[in-house]
Amino acid sequence: MATDESATTDISSRAEMKARQRLLLLQQEERRALVRLVSKILNKPVEQCSPDELAVMDQNEDIVCELRSRKKKNEQLKRKLKEVTDDPEDVKTKAKLLACAIREASYVVIYTGAGISTAASIPDYRGPNGVWTMLQKGQSIRSTDLSEAEPTFTHMAIAKLHQEKLVCTSCSPNVEYIRLFDVTEKTSLHRHNTSRKCHKCQNGLRDTIVHFGERGTLEQPLNWKGAAEAAAKADVILCLGSSLKVLKKYPCLWNMNRPPCRRPKLYIVNLQWTPKDDFACLKIHGKCDDVMQLVMEDLFLDVPQYDKCNDPIFKLAVPLTENELSSHSRKWIVPSEGINLPENKWLQDTLEADPGEASSSGGWFGRGCSKGQKKKKKLT
Repeated sequence: MATDESATTDISSRAEMKARQRLLLLQQEERRALVRLVSKILNKPVEQCSPDELAVMDQNEDIVCELRSRKKKNEQLKRKLKEVTDDPEDVKTKAKLLACAIREASYVVIYTGAGISTAASIPDYRGPNGVWTMLQKGQSIRSTDLSEAEPTFTHMAIAKLHQEKLVCTSCSPNVEYIRLFDVTEKTSLHRHNTSRKCHKCQNGLRDTIVHFGERGTLEQPLNWKGAAEAAAKADVILCLGSSLKVLKKYPCLWNMNRPPCRRPKLYIVNLQWTPKDDFACLKIHGKCDDVMQLVMEDLFLDVPQYDKCNDPIFKLAVPLTENELSSHSRKWIVPSEGINLPENKWLQDTLEADPGEASSSGGWFGRGCSKGQKKKKKLT
């Protein structure tokens, strides 16, 4: 008897639960239908609404407020993503002010983004045809052969400013050797192993890319300490072609905790809105190459054309070894005919040296990569 009563109670409980679920689904569907109706009414001019439609809006003020709030946020988002270009005369005037700021500054730091490379046919991330924009739209990304890209005018202008000691030179990374291969073929978010080994210490080589969704923790070659020290000394910060949505997360680069009179002056050159616009003393809506050309003219500095023969990457590069030639499928970055790559004597000496000695003198490869990694527990 007790068993029959228990079974009846269980059946009754399940029936009540299903009834509640059906009621909840029905209420949700009615709510969605009501939202669609109110949205349709809001899209019409008020003078064209019937008395019944106006009554529906009065009875559902919460839905009306929610839909208007959504519309306002969407419009703000569209405005932020829209690329805006200042009037040519305004760009000239602002470029003169920027050149004057660089000339009079005692310490200038430059933060760059993907926008300085679009002139080299390398896509940016958040522009109208950027990588993330296209992916969010569900559209395919056009393929780009990065091995064919060359530095833009903005790259060469920054190099000239660096040469003239008008911008920070203290946070350059330490470099032991450079390899001419693309490491992004086998790496991605939270996956930094390149499946190659350092010829000096025989440890695994890892890329130093800070993918979106990560925070850069490597001491080298990212050199956060040097960057923070440079930012602390800066009286002018120039941001070129960056949305600053990643860099804004690093307070040490901005020094906004200081009193306003002691903060570095911020100058931004970007086509889109950035989260630092309100803090900038000058925002130039223009293409980086166009703006920097005007700035360099006002500074009376001639910017040299890019010459691969003078590119330090090829002068410092160690050629790929025979067993590495088949480890990638992308085009190899080939130096010009006038460039003689250095003999790989250092590599030969390292390979012939005692392994223990070689491993003790490893460079920055992988240093700091273990930071944040979980160590495997040894089985006992």
